[in-house]
Amino acid sequence: MYIQSINQTKVVIIPLDGTIFDLNRYRYNYYHHMCEKQQKTLSINTFYLHLSNMYDMYKELPLSQQLDVGPLNARIEREMFQYLSYKGIEPKEGFLELLEYLHQKHIPIAVMSTHRTKDAVQYLKMCHLYHKVHFIIGSDTSSMPLPSTQMLETIRDHFQVQNDETLVISSFMALNEAANQLKMNVIYCEDLIPAGSPEKQSSYKTVHNLFEVLNTLLFDRYEEIEMYSPILGMNGRMNKDELTDVKNKLKKTYQDDEQIIHLIDKTYAYYISQLQEQTIKDGSVLMQKTGAKKRFHFDDDMSSNITEHDISQIAKEEASQPLEESTEVVQETEPTSLHINPLDKQEEEELTALLQQINHKKDNAAPVKSVMDMGEIESIIEDYQEDENIENDEEQGSMILNFGFNTIYTFAISFLFLFIGLIIYIAFIHQFDDNQGPFLILNTFFGYYYHIIETVFRFILDGLHSLLSFIPSYLQYSVDNGMFSTDGIILLNIFIFQSLIIGIIKIIIYFMKRGHKNESVRE
Repeated sequence: MYIQSINQTKVVIIPLDGTIFDLNRYRYNYYHHMCEKQQKTLSINTFYLHLSNMYDMYKELPLSQQLDVGPLNARIEREMFQYLSYKGIEPKEGFLELLEYLHQKHIPIAVMSTHRTKDAVQYLKMCHLYHKVHFIIGSDTSSMPLPSTQMLETIRDHFQVQNDETLVISSFMALNEAANQLKMNVIYCEDLIPAGSPEKQSSYKTVHNLFEVLNTLLFDRYEEIEMYSPILGMNGRMNKDELTDVKNKLKKTYQDDEQIIHLIDKTYAYYISQLQEQTIKDGSVLMQKTGAKKRFHFDDDMSSNITEHDISQIAKEEASQPLEESTEVVQETEPTSLHINPLDKQEEEELTALLQQINHKKDNAAPVKSVMDMGEIESIIEDYQEDENIENDEEQGSMILNFGFNTIYTFAISFLFLFIGLIIYIAFIHQFDDNQGPFLILNTFFGYYYHIIETVFRFILDGLHSLLSFIPSYLQYSVDNGMFSTDGIILLNIFIFQSLIIGIIKIIIYFMKRGHKNESVRE
């Protein structure tokens, strides 16, 4: 297992379905209700283990034998979105604060969904979050969906960062596995079930909610320094020369291990920055090292009783990076003395703003409503059903009308080309009959062109005639038809062939435009 760290984070990947919104729980409630109707059992642990992408997540669940998983997935997503559009949905607690912190640190946010990109965009727009994230990707893109690593690689390449500079806030095991394959950093935020051994072993840290994710980003980088300092032989009591001497010896010893060299440089830079800090202010981040595990939590009241100095000092990465949070150290052993780093005026203002966001809830905030009673969902869906049927009828009528217009347009274009060709032939009929100069070239070209058309028609009609005798062969169609002359058959063949070519070109253009439109939505 590789060593994970959050100190070099340059982009954060957040799943929409179980981390930003509580969509996985809605899906479980819906599917569980369907299983009960079919008298089948489904535990939440089983459902959790199948979370991956919209193509695979229902394949091995109990109803896969009775229902086609493709239409089933589409039905669940459509009716869930209709329900939540009516009922209302809010992001999980702590997400807005985490979003604000990442914006302050200028860290881009990528949102990924196990379902369609279009659905992810709609949910984000519903909560006015669409313009607050930097990248959106779903399982319907050209990238292979989870548990493949391609979605994560697409995000990484878009932001042009390294794997170890990418932090994935995961809520299910398939995402952990994909991130581990790329050696990305993972913070597992519990969603459907508590974190078990697989989640803990594959993550930098497991947390219960997004507030703890924010707490981790704020303070764990300091805890890492304090943890590795005794191993490296550095501490806050050393002067610059002593620190430099230890650093040089360590780099010489571990010159072939880039990961340890990076840790040495980071720890050295941390303690050098401490030597430049001599004054203290209220509101600084208190850090200390004890034999017991440290637990950080937010508190409005700062402790005013600080005892004698023992082992370590407060952490602060660089003087140029402001700290946006204050904390109190809760320890299980006797307190020791702490060195407190100062905050300037700007840092204090940022600290106060972030504390107000985290510690105070809005009185007028609407509560997030959960889906526990499927009867309520069914009543909402019934209200939508009539409107949906009307929209489907209108959409179907519009499609038929568009098809009719496109067919007429295709025939008109084909007839126009045929008419222009006849005008040119009649205007220069003697030159075409003489078959000299450029008209020889045109006659030769037309001969090859019509030979191709005739070959296509002969292949199709003769093939169908061999299977179904009532369909005429090409010879019967072209000679014994009793309706068209030989020249008329030629014109009819050219007209039909040109119409088919124009129709195929229009279909290709339609799908190209649709692909460009979907790509613009994803971006």
